[in-house]
Amino acid sequence: MKIGVVIDSACDLPRSYIDKHNLHILPIRLYFGDELFVDERDPQATMRFYKRYLANKDSPARTEPPSVDEIKELFLEKLVVEYDRVLAITITSTRSPTFEHVNQASYAVLNEYKSIRSKVGKDTPFAMRIVDSKTLFTGEACLVHEALRMIKQDEMPIEKVRPELDAMAEKVYAYLIPEDLYYVYHRGREKGDNSVGWFSFKLGSALDMKPIIEMNRGESEPVKKIQGFDSAVTVLLDDTMQKIRNEELLTNTVCMSYAGNPEVIKKHPKYAELTRVAKKHNVETMLSVMSTTAGINVGPGSFSLAFIGKE
Repeated sequence: MKIGVVIDSACDLPRSYIDKHNLHILPIRLYFGDELFVDERDPQATMRFYKRYLANKDSPARTEPPSVDEIKELFLEKLVVEYDRVLAITITSTRSPTFEHVNQASYAVLNEYKSIRSKVGKDTPFAMRIVDSKTLFTGEACLVHEALRMIKQDEMPIEKVRPELDAMAEKVYAYLIPEDLYYVYHRGREKGDNSVGWFSFKLGSALDMKPIIEMNRGESEPVKKIQGFDSAVTVLLDDTMQKIRNEELLTNTVCMSYAGNPEVIKKHPKYAELTRVAKKHNVETMLSVMSTTAGINVGPGSFSLAFIGKE
């Protein structure tokens, strides 16, 4: 039985990882002024996007999730032929309608797939399962990594993987440190995200205070405020190392992303220490270019980190 995995382009995994595991992407469209950019997790295109567009704060920007018809088309034209089962993992439903769109598309897919599979000589049933990650960016990446482990190493059917991931989604802790509060404040308000209020935005901008924003169970809030971006990254990496040492992680993975060249984070004094501590405790670390979908909302230079905790 062949199993496929579908993610959306807000999932912060390295491109090499996406290609290695043959993950299928539901691309998110981004509109920046009159320009259209389709986020397909191409790191080079993302870097060009950051340099060309995101420095212009005043241009209106918005994201558009894949439509129900687009998702239906992907499944019926490609996935129901290539796979017997498909697991779709999406960005939190509290920030995007992608989960609901996939859910709506699934009704048509399950009603129409039989004749399509029959044409290529497949008369066995097709099934799909959908998971609301209840998180963003690197948090979604952690769940996808665990899904692949369960499917490939543990050989679990997706019918059993789905409830396991639903339970894990409750324990995903994703953190964001914006380099510039402008994006989180102005673009967050458009999506109903009040992680950074007007007073915090004004005061933080004046004093260079950077919030460490935590996302858990579909909700986000600042948990710390640190002066200076590098200092905030230091605090977050130190906290993560302490959790690793204390064996507070449920799974052995820490995912990170940076809205720009990841070498910036690799050169941070605490990054090498984190990788050493993680390796000592058999914890895998991954660092990727932050998706354009994330970057357009949180701004260039932002840093994200996530793990799945025991509590």
